[in-house]
Amino acid sequence: MNSLSRRRLLFASAACGLLPFAGAVGAPALPPLKLGIMPFNSTLALIKTHQPLTQYLEASLGRRISVFTSTDYFTYINELLDGHFDLAIAGPHFGIMAKDRGMVILARYRADLQSVFVVRADSPIKHPDELRGKRLVLSSRMSMSSMGGVKWLQESGLELGRDYQLFERSTHGAAIAAVAVKEFDAAITTYTPLKQIPEDVRAAIRVLPVDIHAPHLMTLANTKLGAPMIERARQALRSFSSSVPGREFFAETGYQGYVDVTAADATALKPFVALTVEMMRQGR
Repeated sequence: MNSLSRRRLLFASAACGLLPFAGAVGAPALPPLKLGIMPFNSTLALIKTHQPLTQYLEASLGRRISVFTSTDYFTYINELLDGHFDLAIAGPHFGIMAKDRGMVILARYRADLQSVFVVRADSPIKHPDELRGKRLVLSSRMSMSSMGGVKWLQESGLELGRDYQLFERSTHGAAIAAVAVKEFDAAITTYTPLKQIPEDVRAAIRVLPVDIHAPHLMTLANTKLGAPMIERARQALRSFSSSVPGREFFAETGYQGYVDVTAADATALKPFVALTVEMMRQGR
């Protein structure tokens, strides 16, 4: 496929809210499984990061994997809840919501999802409570890290609109880069995107951690796959962790491996699920 045809394909798919960006070599007898990945990074970064995982799943499940992302978080959660994907990698609050809509949670990443504030390396800001009167940027108000950061600001007495201004960019990487080039004073993000941005951008910023932790991204399967395939997918994730490409994947991303989702995880996410539902009703 030439580059022009490729752009047309992406554009046509974007009209449906889905952007296919990866495929595998081979001609399987069964149709490809659709893996939907939350758009927390640029399309190219998502391709590069998840290629080892998709290749391993293809070999383990005996099915080609077609990978999709969505144009934004709001579109992604609606597509996830509508059953567009056979497999999905989603924010933990999205995962809990999808569990009630025909998806099975297979696992989550072992690492905690910790909201952090990012400033320029030469910024005079030393702590997040010094953000009063500043311009902040984030990837989406519906992302888990964004909600955690805004919650921290609220609990610290900073009110949106009165004490700081909030802006959005398409991805975590774009938000961080906007701080690096002095467009904004600080970004709300999490540690894992910091491992996936270019070295020059990483060198230009500094992290201000806060004590907000949540379960990390979840991997889910659609119940329409049937119990045997779902169990094969679950076992494939577990074996991926101990494989050579899996160890490299987790070392590069900082996700640390897979663990089961517990009742305590679901309880901790309840306030964020409620906030997400309210934002969706408002059309955010």
